[in-house]
Amino acid sequence: MTDKKKILIVISSNLFIRNYILTDAFSRLEMKYDCHYIANKNITIVNEIIDKNGFKEFYEIDKKTQKIHQNIFDALMWRYRDKSSSFLFRIMRATPSLKRVLSGPRGRIHLRLAKWMVIKPYILMKRMLLDVDQIYQWYFTKKISKIQPNSILRSYIERNKYSLVIFPSSAYDVEGIDIAWICEENNTNSLFLIDNWDNLSSKTIMWKRPSYLGVWGEQSRQHAVYIQGFKEKNITLLGTPRFNNYFKDRELKINNYFDHKYILFVGTALDFDEEGLLLIIDNVVEKYKKKWGNIKVIYRPHPWRQNNCQVKSSYGVNIFTDPQILALNNDKSIKTQPDLEYYSGLLKNAEFVMGGLTTMLIEGLIFRKQFLAFIHDNDKYVTNMANAWKYFEHFKNLDCVDAITLSYDKSDVEQKMIESWNKKETLLCSTIDKQRSWYLFNDEHSYKDRLSSCVDKLI
Repeated sequence: MTDKKKILIVISSNLFIRNYILTDAFSRLEMKYDCHYIANKNITIVNEIIDKNGFKEFYEIDKKTQKIHQNIFDALMWRYRDKSSSFLFRIMRATPSLKRVLSGPRGRIHLRLAKWMVIKPYILMKRMLLDVDQIYQWYFTKKISKIQPNSILRSYIERNKYSLVIFPSSAYDVEGIDIAWICEENNTNSLFLIDNWDNLSSKTIMWKRPSYLGVWGEQSRQHAVYIQGFKEKNITLLGTPRFNNYFKDRELKINNYFDHKYILFVGTALDFDEEGLLLIIDNVVEKYKKKWGNIKVIYRPHPWRQNNCQVKSSYGVNIFTDPQILALNNDKSIKTQPDLEYYSGLLKNAEFVMGGLTTMLIEGLIFRKQFLAFIHDNDKYVTNMANAWKYFEHFKNLDCVDAITLSYDKSDVEQKMIESWNKKETLLCSTIDKQRSWYLFNDEHSYKDRLSSCVDKLI
């Protein structure tokens, strides 16, 4: 019997423990291949990774190296801002002076001033420096000369002669650059599994690329080609393991967590005046009680929201905060990973879903739910949903999806809620599935089987 071929799997954060380890995404690979695991020392969900039969070691990335990589990522994001409007939005959001001036009560006026006092000089400076080819090359070369790939990762890859190195990635990872760098030097194939919807279009340019890429769907494949410079033949549509069970659960009867019908309101990670919007929604629900019955709104704030404001248990008379989020909020940890199994029942039993622009939109479509998206401008935050709609590449063309209704202003919230309620039972499941598949691929196979088939072809 021949020895199994060896695969190295590198896990860099708690997020990937939840999305890949706890979902058994690699279980088929473990049956076929000799899978080794290395994990970042900063991971706190320790038992789930060290209990793996193939776990070898933790690695660590020092803060100085991380900082240099961050500078390179930021420079690349500016240099190639024409490739994705998300890059420019990210630059605007990351400008400290801009954040300060926008935090006051007259944020709109301050935004206009900031464009001339902060953004314009910032842009001018960058154009004068990083937009000049010679200066950019000097800067890039200087930064790269100060870093070397992680020694532990290098040691394992060079010593074990792996057939493949697999890395779940946000396309913004120091480890990702290191792995692609080391594998390139050692003629070792690498496969990066892009973790989230926006990763390829909103983070930065990957200046060291893996051999192969596993992506969410056709939209992500196009982002990989046109923004990141990958060859289409090296990209495979895999979907994502964290939604894998949704496709089975949507066909099942799942008990309602609540003793009443509800509309689900999902929050965003960006600063957005959700509380003000909730008060408007509460009035609409109260107004239509006779027509809609004893309907409530379950508010699920994003667990990683930027402002990290205190979550209240209720908003008005008809809106109640999801008890799971209340429990996480009491933990005081913005990086707590919610349990994926909880989402199926929450989405399945909702009358429809509404909220700002977030990945929960895709999750709602998996369960064939209407989604009412609020893309409002406001006077508080540059990260309002109107700007997110305008700039983020991965949100483009969502207005072509039949199951999505757009609310452009607080004045049309009532009308759009009525519209969403009336059409929530009218769309064909096949239509929703077809339109969703552009963003998130799925077929009759599970994610772990699709990944296994992909790896078989590569090695």
